Parts: sequence; C-alpha cells; structure tokens
Amino acid sequence: MATRYGRLVREPETGERLQEWETLEPNELRIPGDVAEKLVEALGVDFAGSFNLFYLLRKHHWTVEGAEHEEVSEFLEAAYKRARDINDDLAERIVELGGIPPNTPPTIQARAGVHLEAENLYDVRTSLEGDLDGYAVLVVSLREHIGLAEELGDPDTAERLREHLEVLEDDAQTVEEFLEDDTLVRAEEVR
Repeated sequence: MATRYGRLVREPETGERLQEWETLEPNELRIPGDVAEKLVEALGVDFAGSFNLFYLLRKHHWTVEGAEHEEVSEFLEAAYKRARDINDDLAERIVELGGIPPNTPPTIQARAGVHLEAENLYDVRTSLEGDLDGYAVLVVSLREHIGLAEELGDPDTAERLREHLEVLEDDAQTVEEFLEDDTLVRAEEVR
C-alpha cells in the first residue's frame, strides 16, 4: 500500500524515486549549488504565489456577474492563462536549476505569499480587489528575486523574472482600471 501524507498526498510504494523533495541535483547551467539553492528557494515562493493567483483569477472568471460581466470575464480568462504560463515557466526554471518545484497543496500553500480566497462567492469588486492584492504581493516578490538573481550572477533567471513582472504589472493595471469604474458595484448595493 502507498504511504499517505495527510488526506491529499500519497507516495507510491513501487517505482524508483529519482530525486528527493528539497534536494538539489547538479545543473547543466553551470550555476554553483549554493547559488542554485538560493534561487530555487526564491523561485519556489514565486511559483507558489503565481499558482494561487492563477486559481484566484480562474475562480473569478467562472463567477463574475454584473454590468461588465463579459469584459471582466474575458480579461480574467486571459489573465489566468498568463498566470498559468508564468507558473509553468517558473517550475521549468526550478528544474533547470536542479530543484523540484513545490507541487502538492501543502508545499505550495506553505510558500505562497498570495492567499487563496474562501470558497464563498463574493461580489465582483471584492473579488477584483483580492486579485489586485495578489498581484501586488507577487510583483513585490518578483522584484526582490530579480535583484537576488542579479546579485548571485544569474542574468537569465533575472531576465525571465523581468518578463513575468511586466506581464503581471500590465494585468494589475487592467484590474485597477476595472476597479475605477463606477458600474462595478458591490452585491449589497444591487439589492
């Protein structure tokens, strides 16, 4: 029988484990192990944050209502796809550096600065305000990690993070523009 870690995670009883979680393998990028370790840790935080941002945006795409439903929904769909692409790229960079990205709910949530929203349904303004907070947290994290990558001598990671930062800042600006619109009312204002 497979070993279980809580309700959600199991470890197969057969098969060869190629690398243990939270270990680092030598990388083909010729980045020293101590540098790669710091970058993997930092990128794990960004990965977890972008994972949660993806879920927030996707939930709000599914549930958005109101006068600007179509426009907001279309934006959120495109935005969650961009967040997913950023998430995938961060995971790939972690692997290139010799690490394993956080990949179970407990490990992701332990590292994420972007918090998930409760399962409840909220009005569009409240949802978008939460999304904007998520963007802000992730943007600050990416900026810090761009500096870290540059300080540690990894310009390729820094450049990738800069590209992601630009996408996130553009999307955050769009969310701010939606929030400036008076037609985005709270649920209690509609009643």
